Amino acid sequence: MTHNVLHRGYGITIDLSASDLGHPDRPGLLQEIHRNYKPDLLYCLGAHEYGTACPGFMTIVEKNGRYHARHVTKGEVAETVGESELHKALKNHTALTADREGFGVTVEDRAVHGRRRTDVTVAGASGKKIGYEIQISPIASGSVDTRTRTAMDDGLIPLWLVTNENSLAIDRAPWARLNVQRWQDFGGRDALRVRGGVKALRMVRCDWATQRACPKTGTRCGGWHATWESTQAHYDDMVRMTATGELVTLFMRARTGRRRGWHMWVRSSDKEEFLQGRPEPDPYLPASVTDSAATILPAEPLLPDPHCHYGEDTGIRAELTRPRDNGDPIDASDWLSKEPPPEYRSVWTVHGWEDPGDVVAARLALDSALQRLAVLADALPTGADIAAGRADFTPAGREGWLAAQEECRRLAAALATHPWLRSAHDSFSARRAVFAAARKAQAAVRTNTACQP
Repeated sequence: MTHNVLHRGYGITIDLSASDLGHPDRPGLLQEIHRNYKPDLLYCLGAHEYGTACPGFMTIVEKNGRYHARHVTKGEVAETVGESELHKALKNHTALTADREGFGVTVEDRAVHGRRRTDVTVAGASGKKIGYEIQISPIASGSVDTRTRTAMDDGLIPLWLVTNENSLAIDRAPWARLNVQRWQDFGGRDALRVRGGVKALRMVRCDWATQRACPKTGTRCGGWHATWESTQAHYDDMVRMTATGELVTLFMRARTGRRRGWHMWVRSSDKEEFLQGRPEPDPYLPASVTDSAATILPAEPLLPDPHCHYGEDTGIRAELTRPRDNGDPIDASDWLSKEPPPEYRSVWTVHGWEDPGDVVAARLALDSALQRLAVLADALPTGADIAAGRADFTPAGREGWLAAQEECRRLAAALATHPWLRSAHDSFSARRAVFAAARKAQAAVRTNTACQP
């Protein structure tokens, strides 16, 4: 990791710690690097000046509010091995499926400029072309970027088909993952079920019935937040839907952290609802190209660092702590959220206390769970019947009872640790006020229900 790096295109040394990269005569240089980045654009200054043995080529990453240059590991893994039997099977199946659906297919599509050879190109509806890159063997991230850009420049929509949940192609370009590892298992329909890369938009109610705290308030806001959840389509259906335009690509930028964002295939209707007329982010630009220098780069540049730090411990973990494709829902609340109903946001004034609507809702959720637990308790056999052998717990009844107990414990803990209650100067009186407000809210709901025709 270093902040000084050689720009091979201009033959200059740039300083990533300076707001102008050390070249006030080249405004917008950082944005230009991001927009036109190539794996061989930036080079290690130590290797250039002192002949240090290292991979040489570098890329820009953000760490702790600063930009740094990190070595690209392109060339450290074998990428030129011959096609495996699984690779051939997936390639042939993709071509046959697209042909059966009536789309034009080109296998081993070679570009006239010689820089691209796509495994399968499918000519879909409205002139769109899907370029399938079937990646079974390991690949470096720099290669993924290069081949993706080349395909896009040629008018293709790239689709990287992988079988490894840690493939470096995941979220560096549009991708899909199958869980088939041997060509002998290829015949089963479940073997071609898409395990990752296809997402569905879901609006999740942010109330106390959910396990997750509100991503905005930390408690529960009562509104709805967008989330992208994995959906397991069959690969044959995906080939057809990407060609017809039912499935389209979407890039969502990450809020913070090392991750640039997520590439996914979504239904066109979900994408339209999600973007709501806003432009889709460009995955090859910084999060805010207009003010990135002012908000991320420090005001004062660091001392020049012409040395190579390849192999040193820079505080960046090289190994993965979790799979790249872990299947977890992706929080999209920053992009799309809906306000809660007025009654959830209201303040209940009881016994001189102004109780926030979310703490009253937490009390109501606990009361509802306790009522469900009581109903289950009434349905359980009595101790006398169990002792006499006239009745016994059924597995389903026991599981339902234990689940209801756990839900009550969870909601009770959430209520007890609510920030408003914990900050109250008189916790006992505050709890009484919340209980009274909950009874008042229940009465209001019953009255409204009775008045409805």
